[in-house]
Parts: sequence; C-alpha cells; structure tokens
Amino acid sequence: MNPSDVTLEALLPSTDWGRLARDYLQGVKAVLFERHQQGAPGHEIVDSYTGAMDHLICSLFDAANAVYAERFSRLDQRCTIVAQGGYGRAELNPCSDIDLLFLYPHKREPYIEYVSERILYTLWDTRLTVGNAMRNVRECVKLAAQDFKVKTALLDARYLCGDQLLFGDFAAAMERDVLKRNAERFFKEKLDENRERHERYGDSVYILEPQLKDGEGGLRDLHTALWMAKVKFKTNSIAELVQKGVITEREQEELESARDFLFRVRNALHFLSGEHQDRLTFEYQERIAADLGFRDTPTRKGVELFMRTYYLNAATINRFADEIIERCLERRRPYFGFGRARTRDIRPGVTISYGVLSVSRAEVLREDPSNMIRIFGDTQRHGVTMSNSTKRLVRAHLHLIDDVQRRHPAMVAAFFEVLHGKQHVYETLLEMHRTGVLGAFLPEFGALLCMVLHDLYHTYTVDEHSLRGVHELERLRAGAYKGIAPMLTGVMREVDRVDILFLGMILHDIGKGHGGGHSERGAQMIEDIAERLHLNTDDANQLRFLVAAHLNMSHLAQRRDIHDQRLIIEFAKRVETLDNLKKLYLLTFADMRAVGPKIWNNWHDMLLSELYLNTLDVFEREAFVEEDHLERVARVKQRIAAAVNGARPEHEVQVFLNDMPDRYFLGMAEESILHHLQLVASLDGDPSITEVKHYPEREFSEFTVVTRDRPGLFSMITGVLLAHGMDILGASINTSHTGVALDIFRISHGDQAEAVQRPQRWERLQGNLDKVLKGELDVERLVAESKRPSILGKRFVPRVPTEIEVDNEVSEHFTVLDVYTQDRAGVLFAITNSLFHLGLSIHLAKISTNVDQVLDVFYVTDADGEKIVDAERLGHIRNEIFARLAENARAQELTAPPGPPQE
Repeated sequence: MNPSDVTLEALLPSTDWGRLARDYLQGVKAVLFERHQQGAPGHEIVDSYTGAMDHLICSLFDAANAVYAERFSRLDQRCTIVAQGGYGRAELNPCSDIDLLFLYPHKREPYIEYVSERILYTLWDTRLTVGNAMRNVRECVKLAAQDFKVKTALLDARYLCGDQLLFGDFAAAMERDVLKRNAERFFKEKLDENRERHERYGDSVYILEPQLKDGEGGLRDLHTALWMAKVKFKTNSIAELVQKGVITEREQEELESARDFLFRVRNALHFLSGEHQDRLTFEYQERIAADLGFRDTPTRKGVELFMRTYYLNAATINRFADEIIERCLERRRPYFGFGRARTRDIRPGVTISYGVLSVSRAEVLREDPSNMIRIFGDTQRHGVTMSNSTKRLVRAHLHLIDDVQRRHPAMVAAFFEVLHGKQHVYETLLEMHRTGVLGAFLPEFGALLCMVLHDLYHTYTVDEHSLRGVHELERLRAGAYKGIAPMLTGVMREVDRVDILFLGMILHDIGKGHGGGHSERGAQMIEDIAERLHLNTDDANQLRFLVAAHLNMSHLAQRRDIHDQRLIIEFAKRVETLDNLKKLYLLTFADMRAVGPKIWNNWHDMLLSELYLNTLDVFEREAFVEEDHLERVARVKQRIAAAVNGARPEHEVQVFLNDMPDRYFLGMAEESILHHLQLVASLDGDPSITEVKHYPEREFSEFTVVTRDRPGLFSMITGVLLAHGMDILGASINTSHTGVALDIFRISHGDQAEAVQRPQRWERLQGNLDKVLKGELDVERLVAESKRPSILGKRFVPRVPTEIEVDNEVSEHFTVLDVYTQDRAGVLFAITNSLFHLGLSIHLAKISTNVDQVLDVFYVTDADGEKIVDAERLGHIRNEIFARLAENARAQELTAPPGPPQE
C-alpha cells in the first residue's frame, strides 16, 4: 500500500476512520517488511515508516478540519500538530510509539478539542501507543523551564501540519527562552540520566542481551549527545555538526553506518516480535542473525558473528556520543594567561589541563612510538582522563605499533609500567583497548575483540570478560572483598609480581575462537608473547602455567573430591611452586567473578578455599608422597575418642568409629564427626533421623539423613528434595559396615534464602521423606506431580547438548561420571534414578548449575563396591543415562511455553 492510498477523499465519506487507518498501516508494514527482507538499509525502513505516519496524521488533520468546518463556524482558529521524541527525530521503527503535541495560540477551544480527539481516537483504534499533549506556546516555554524531560522532548520537535506561523512562533520562543536557559543544569541532568540508565541496563556495551535503545551503546546514547549539541551548538543534525567542526566527515560516515546497523536490528526485532521491543534477547538473536544473513563458519556460529558486529557498532555509537558530549562540555580557555596554573606540561608535547591530558602534535607519537602507551600511563599516574582529540590522534597512528615496536624495550617498559600501577590498572587497560592500542600491542588479545560465546553463562564478550578480571583483582587488592573473602584478600596483598598475574588475566582466554581446547592453545601462544616482552625464563614459565591451568582449580573444586589425598598431591605437583598456587587461586577467583554477577558465590569461595588450603598444606609440609591413609584414619579416630571425653558411652563411640568407612574420616570435618556420632546413636529403633542446619553467611543449608541403607536411597532423598524445590549443591554419601546410611546434602539458598530456611517447608519435606522411606509414597510419582518451575522460568535458552564422560583415573576407588546437560526440572532425579536402576551405588555427588547448564558429578561403584572398568558396561551406563535425559527433555518440551511469534 502506498502512502497516497489514504487521502482526504477516502476519509471524508467514511465514519470508520480507525479501520481505514489500521488497514493502511498494516499495508505499509507489509511492504516495508518485504523491503527489509530484501536487505533494505535500516534508515530506509525508518524513513519510509516515518513518512507513512506523517502522511496518515496529516490526512487525518485535513479530514478533521473539513468535518469541523461543515458542522461548526470557525473564527480564525489555529492549530499546529508537532511530532516529538523519536517521532520528532523521524526515527520510527515498525512498532515505535508516537508522541504528538497539539499546539494552539492562546486558550484551548472546542476546535482544538475536536481535532485532537478525532486524530487521537483514530490512532488508538490502530493499536498505536500515542503520547500526547495540548499546550500553547507560553505553556511550552514555562513547562520546559520547569521540567527538563519536557525540554528534552521539545528539542526534537518537528512540524507536521497545521498553522506554520504558529510553529514559527513556537520555534522562536524555544530558541529565545528555552534553548540556552539553564544549560549547565540541563547538561548535568542529562549526564546523570545517562549514568543511571547505563547502570540500570548492565553498565557495559558488551552484555549478553543488550538493550538497543537504553543500554550502553544504544540509540539513547546518541540522542543524549545530540540533545546537548542542540543546546550547545544550536543543531542536533549530524551533518551540521560536521560543518561546525565538532566531528569530521569520516567520523560522520562511521557514526551513521553504526546507527543504520542498529536501526536494521531494531527493525528486525519489531517485525519478528510484532511489538515495541528493545531488548535483544536470546530468543531473537539467532533468528535476527539468520534474517540479516549471518551464517555459521567452521569455528564460529552465525549468531556469534552477528552479535560481534552488533557490539562493534554499539561501541562506535557509545564512543562518538562521548566525544560529542565532551565537546559540549569543553571549557573556554582563559586569555592573557589568566588561570595558567591549571595547565602544565609533563613533557614536551604532552600537557594536562583541567584534569585532561592532551598531546599537542602528532610528532610526539611518530618520533617515539612508545608514547602510544606511555601517555596512557601518564593518565593513570596523574589520575586524569585523555582528551578525545588525543584518542583520535592515537587511533590514526595505530600503524606505528608494528612487529618492531611490539618488542622494543621502550614500548614494553611503558606497558609494564601500567601493569605495575598501584591503582587504575583496569581503567587504563580499558582505554587502551577502546582506542585499539592494547590489541595492536598484544594482537593475540586484539583477536578477542567483541568475541561472543552464545550461552547464558558468559555475560560479557571474551575481551570484556578478561579486562573485568583485572578489575576484580584490583578490587580484591583494594579490600573490596575483605569482608566476604578475607583469605583471598590476604593472598592478593602478599603475592609478588602482580604484573604477571594481571598479564595472565589479560591473556588467559587468547586460545578461544580457534576450536579445540583453548587453555592448551593459549599456552602455546604464550611462547611468542613472552619472547616479545623479554620475560625471563621463570616469568615466562609462570605466565604459560597460568594460561594453561586457568580452569584447573575451578574444575577440581566443583567437580572432584577435594579430600582425596592423591588428587591433592597430583594437583600440587602440577602447580610446582607455592607462588604458582597463589596466583592460580587469585586468577580463578577473578575469572569466575568476571563471568557474570551471579557466578561467584560463597559456596564457590568455600570450595576453592578448601582446595587452596589442602594444596597449601602439601607445600608447607613438603608432603608430595601420599601418606598411608590407615595412619591418618587412626589419628583422626584417636582425636575423636579424646574429644568425646566421656560424653557418650565408650562402647557406643568405639562401635561408631569401627563401623564407619575410612573415607568418611578422611573427608569429614572432625566437629561434624562428633555430631554425627550422636545422630547415629539416636537412630535406635526409628526408621530415620533427619536434621537441617542453616548457614546464611555461607548461603547454603545442610540436610542430614540417618537411616538404614537400601537400594535407591540416594535417589529417594534426591527426589523428595527436588520435589520441594530444593537446589542441591552436593552430597556426601556414607554407609557403615553394618548398613547405616549417613547422607549429607548441601542446599543452595540462591535468591530464595528466606524460603529455603522456612521451618514449615522443611517439616513438609521431612514428612514426605518419612513416607517415601516407609514405602507409603512413591518418589517417582511425587517428582512427576511436583510443580517445581525451572529456575529459568519461561525464558528462552539456547540448546545445551548432553555430554557424559567417564573418568577411571582420577580416583583410586571410584568411577567418576560427569554429566553435562541443559538445566531443567527433574534432571538430577532422572540421573540418580537411572543410576539406581543400573545397580550402581553413589558415594559422592557434586552438583553445579551455571544459569542454563548443569554439570552433575557422581563417584560410583558397582553392587560389589568396585570400580566399573568393563567397556561394554560403561557404554550401557552412558546410553541409559542419555535415554533417561532425552525422556526428561521431551517431557519438559510438552509443557514448555510457546516461542516467539513466527513470521
């Protein structure tokens, strides 16, 4: 449908303007969708839809005027319709809201009421969201002076139709009485809004599901800059800013190209969702990537390439918005030397004025390319920012950082001066990265620019994540976490050569994007880097170790039995030195913290710290040979017997100590053993004893069950816990020689600490567990009937393939099963119930959930207590677990919410 299809002639004889307008807009959108599918630029769709809306509103205005003139007398009544906001900027995407101002000369009259009502009711009938206001010129000026939100909306005012002289009066009043008034306060309010908006939407361009409009790097960043430019330079036109020398023609092209890409993505999002949607969620990323022609390659997914392109363009928007804002805030330089004390030369050609560092001429960089890094060190050392003109100069001279300069002692020294800084290391590296300097100096890191990993676990791009890791280390050193992580804080403050630690953090993921194991590939890449940076042999070896082993500690802490002495000794041997252990401990903390805000928690801190302390003990005692475990068990038993000190009958104590397996004494805290002794003694004739303890400071609860062992006991308890909405972190399963089971479960508090600690909830749980253990309630039915929602609610998540790995090397006595799959209700019960039916005994379980992914680890034996080594049986075990998980997935899909609407 063409805009001309809605005309005054079509509207006048019709009483159903709403239907005509609705049909018109549907036809327009259908045509524009076809053009979008054929690859039309973003601005072409935006311009065409805005033009179509203009035509509709102007036609409605003319028709309303004509009808009013037929029915009523009109005495010099005037009205102007003005577009405001995004509509005023002529930036309508397919489902954008529109904002109208009905302007009249003096007082509101029936004519104004009639015209506005006919237009607004017609637009509302089309299901458009329409903001509106009716004011005269004087009221506009008064409100704009009182409310900067009104002033902001009026800065984008655009004449649509009606009395042009009245709009001229309005524009003149805005210029005379509003534009320059309270400019400083207006700037401050806009910058405060900018900062609050960024914080609300993730405070980064590179977040997982960016907000196209209000997020950092979104269109609102550019709007804010242009509003301020309107006040400062009397124009919000990018082309006119070029004429005024605010930006260059080349920068105009780059900025308009970036804006066009965001327009194109926003058009696609509106077309696909059928609504005003600005959050680029997972459910739309894959579809829009295909829509815009991004295809999979051998090493990268099409959606990852699409999101990388988005981030690059959003970063361009963010950068140019900052530069325009800086120009708006520039101080006038004093004349005749007045105020010279605020300007100082720190060396020839480099000055600091009003807290901003500037390079006065390009020769400073050309004659000594090490200044490409040294000037960033200057900003770090003096606590100042760098002018945007200097940043532009640096970007224009990135070619100076070539193969020769990357290994030049002066440039290398300048880089390490930044890493040695007592503060602002992260901020300095971030600015170096944004200007391209860090990637030019370390091209292996530069290859990570805006690299995306398309899952819900990684909140940031790979490069952003690596730099945020440095930030976390700096915060640790500054004491930001001393209340919740005192040991980590102490280790950070005592470690030597923090520059190597920072460098390891920057480079730990450089192996990504090449396929295969990124840790090993990254470690291979370190050899060239270390040689370029003139690292001595020991420093080079440590850097290589940190990159190669950066996943080891989290892997062992979350997925292995960290009370297994053999495992700890083998880990200590791989670490080789105490300094390596400390740096790996710190790097693991920073790596996990920098993945996303909810990845690191007190549970992870406890696991990692326990692994660190166990390994530290090996180094301090130089006990790199496994001790006879029987001697260790005997010493623990002696201390337990002494600690009881007559509080329990000696016979009872000896029965307990002789009855429990050796592994229990090697892995359990001694104060817990004393308490367990009392629980087991209390069992007597009861079918079971249960107890729950809450540890809010550690963000978990501990649930202990003492009962007679029976086949499938672990699966029964797990099923009851899951049916009551409990998220299990781990479990220790201990069975005495006489068949008494002592099972300890740790339950995550997550985001529902109060609910998890509610006594009534545990009373119901313990009641149902008692019925299950007595055979009065079928646990499989209980799980099936439970309405426990997924922790992900109804949110779309990308598919996570199921993987099952068998490890018969890591443990001397147990076969270890690693089950990696998508998180969904009932997964843990499906696995444990499958293991029960396979005739396997579970001795230790470690449960990890990372947003949309779960990794459940089980230490198992066969019915005779032996490891499973037969390849055919192991294959059967894997197949059965796969089948049970596939069945669980199908059951979830039957109750899953519908996906986004299809086009």
